Amino acid sequence: MKRGVGKLALVSLMSLAVLAACGQSKGKEESTKSESVPQVINITSEAQISTMDPALAADTTSTLAMNQVYEGLYTVGKDDEFVLGVAKEEPVISDDLTTYTFKLRDDAKWSDGSQVTAEDFVYGWQQIVTPSIGSPNADVMVGVIKNAKEIYEDGADPKTLGVKAIDETTLEVQLERPVPYLKSLLTFAIFYPKKETFITEQGKDFATSSEKLLYNGPFVMEGWEAFADEWTYKPNAEYWDKDTVKLDSASVQVIKTPSTAVNLFESGEVDVVNKLTSEYAKNYKDNASFLPVEQYVTFFLKLNAERNGKKTPLDNKDLRQAIAQSFDKEAFVTNILGDGSTPTDHLIPKGQTKDPASGDDFTEVAEKTNTYLTYNPEGAKKSLELAKKDLGDKIELEFLTDDTEVAKTSAEFFSNQIETNLPGVKINIVQVPFTVRVERDQKKDYDIELSGWGTDYRDPMTVMRIFVTNNSSGGITYSNPVYDQLINDSREKDAGDVDKRFDNFIKAENELINKDTVIAPIYNRSLAILANQKIKDMYWHPFGSTYSLKWAHVE
Repeated sequence: MKRGVGKLALVSLMSLAVLAACGQSKGKEESTKSESVPQVINITSEAQISTMDPALAADTTSTLAMNQVYEGLYTVGKDDEFVLGVAKEEPVISDDLTTYTFKLRDDAKWSDGSQVTAEDFVYGWQQIVTPSIGSPNADVMVGVIKNAKEIYEDGADPKTLGVKAIDETTLEVQLERPVPYLKSLLTFAIFYPKKETFITEQGKDFATSSEKLLYNGPFVMEGWEAFADEWTYKPNAEYWDKDTVKLDSASVQVIKTPSTAVNLFESGEVDVVNKLTSEYAKNYKDNASFLPVEQYVTFFLKLNAERNGKKTPLDNKDLRQAIAQSFDKEAFVTNILGDGSTPTDHLIPKGQTKDPASGDDFTEVAEKTNTYLTYNPEGAKKSLELAKKDLGDKIELEFLTDDTEVAKTSAEFFSNQIETNLPGVKINIVQVPFTVRVERDQKKDYDIELSGWGTDYRDPMTVMRIFVTNNSSGGITYSNPVYDQLINDSREKDAGDVDKRFDNFIKAENELINKDTVIAPIYNRSLAILANQKIKDMYWHPFGSTYSLKWAHVE
């Protein structure tokens, strides 16, 4: 696994498990496959796949799986660069930068041997913005693909979306305006193609099991069905670049208990442990199999003001600000995680976005402009006293989290910190399976939730969009006209002005975190994983899908 390239739409704490870049060898040259060594690896996952339908993907575990078996126009390469996927060559771009014409590979096939056509992209993209489909990421296309807003928000005909099949292998994409991050965006799962005839034949059974799916990526799936605890990737014999694929099998097993995962690694039953807890990260940090993996992922507490149609105590802004100042981020990343993750007061991960004018990091520029809430027990108590004037001396809140040991330990840390630094506040921890938590998150059925969001494409919009009024991906009750305007301006009238967009995002983050305190940022994640040193060229990425198996092999 190539550590040299190593660096989590809803993260799997949303599970504490979005993954990122693996590779033991330092150089860029690839090792050749040894015919005498079985090309079989076993990987752990902390969560089940919630869906294999790209239109419905909302968590990292699902999009991670999709990356192994589907492919869009572009994909993320070995060095986190954007490389051609189904697209045969770079597109022809109009002078006004709003029309892209892609030629598709003649040898791009579905796993049933049929051609991947331009019409498959048209159908797949139209599904995303069709309101009845309920795609949680439909808004990604709004302000980007022509007429997406009119379709998604106003009920226009999906066939008016700015994507057209000129012929079987020529795809025309019309944009609302120039989009500087388009190539990165097109690697995202919602832009994968979908074959309409196959989906129609499957009906309600589509994407309910590995047999009810069609694949166009490096691998196909075997043994998967909804809520399964294990599945296997096998080489896709119809994949256009099948000669690059070296693995014969990559099996994934859901292991929620860290000690079990480590024991399986030590016994040789698994080759990659996707997430070590603090205890194991510290014990293994000097081990040759230990890999710290940087990610453009932010974890935060979501503070939900309305639940099941009723206001929660968190409708009080002073209480939200009290909680945001009540926990020690440094202690959490050091004592609970111990994996190299870093505390943050921001939503945008450090390293993800640079100031187009100065080249300085987003977080550095923002801190010169805004005053961020951070760990401050005395400030927390002052805010609590203001909150108690409306809420009384006793305040009880529910903390929703996953049913893993890591999630339980994390929830207990925050519960203890909040109750210690905010006298009179009582926290009740509720643990549920990851898939249940995703469902409750989307229904906004919680008070406090430890959640996270990874960078699907390299632009602040990838995460800031989810907090716009009525966005289904955010999973939180929030509406701020100022915030909405800043984000919408960045999508629309300021889309071509990179300096203005950057300024908009800094102002929007200030509204969300410091003024309204709807979320309380905690840390940017660095995964601590264990990886068998015999596995080479399993690439991990700081954004998008967290690892790629296409080039992986065993020496």
